Amino acid sequence: MADSTMLEVRNLKAGYGTRKGFVRAVDDVSFSLGRGEFLGIAGESGCGKSTLAYAIMRLLRDNARIESGSVLFKDRDFATMPAADVEAHRWTDMAMVFQSAMSALNPVLSIGEQLTDAVHAHRKASAAEAQELAAEMLSLVDINADRLKSYPHQLSGGMKQRVMIAMALILKPDLLIMDEPTTALDVVVQRSIIEKIEDLRSSLGFSVIFITHDLSLLVEISDALAIMYAGEIVERGPAGALFSDPRHPYTRGLMASFPSLTGPLVRMGGIEGSAPDLLAPPPGCRFSARCPFAEQGCREGPSPALRPLGGDRFCACALEGRLR
Repeated sequence: MADSTMLEVRNLKAGYGTRKGFVRAVDDVSFSLGRGEFLGIAGESGCGKSTLAYAIMRLLRDNARIESGSVLFKDRDFATMPAADVEAHRWTDMAMVFQSAMSALNPVLSIGEQLTDAVHAHRKASAAEAQELAAEMLSLVDINADRLKSYPHQLSGGMKQRVMIAMALILKPDLLIMDEPTTALDVVVQRSIIEKIEDLRSSLGFSVIFITHDLSLLVEISDALAIMYAGEIVERGPAGALFSDPRHPYTRGLMASFPSLTGPLVRMGGIEGSAPDLLAPPPGCRFSARCPFAEQGCREGPSPALRPLGGDRFCACALEGRLR
């Protein structure tokens, strides 16, 4: 792993065991993340984004498991290291902001209690030190320290989400994974949360993996983008290049599904059909049944692998060169 690389995921396969078989929600996913880099991962619901995040954090439970592959974080494999070692690194070196802060916070504990509990669980600190750190982190996310005595129901949705960000960052981790952190928030609050994350990244220097189904949230702030479909990454590259010149038909469909704020009015597009069953994915390209450009060869053989296009661009489409 290069010195500038914080995280490297290699051929990761993960999913859920069922009575009918194994649902591979993450299928042979590979990518790397540099120190201080912001990686956006986008795709429609059910494509495997959250499973990928939980697999990286080793938070898969019950019938969920990592089947194979590696998650190299600071040159150690999170996928295979003992559980006690994972717990020692989790939250101190790698932290996560979960979906829906409305239900992630404990309703019967004050915000201060929940923040200080996070400190005491992973670090030796006096009550005064933990309280001071909690107040400092609330200040960083623009919440007054007197809110330490408040309970979750006394906060707005945006404030709850910022508390969750403060909790994830309270031990100053090197990597922050955010799983759809702006879900159910209005667009103004979404924007303020995104800007705050970017400010904190600039000042604290941590790396970010930001997962969402809304590609429009990512294009301005991400250094790189990865597009997931049916458990696979189908396109990856620098955010600006991928946004201005998407190469995979699925990425094009996602881009066409949200309106542009500039230029002439155009009819918005969409992607017809639904994603394939990951219990028994079809042969060939998994997007072929929904792709307007698919040919017979797209529906045969193994699923196409990511291939380099130059300029750190990668695309998993056999027709990519002919669609431009």
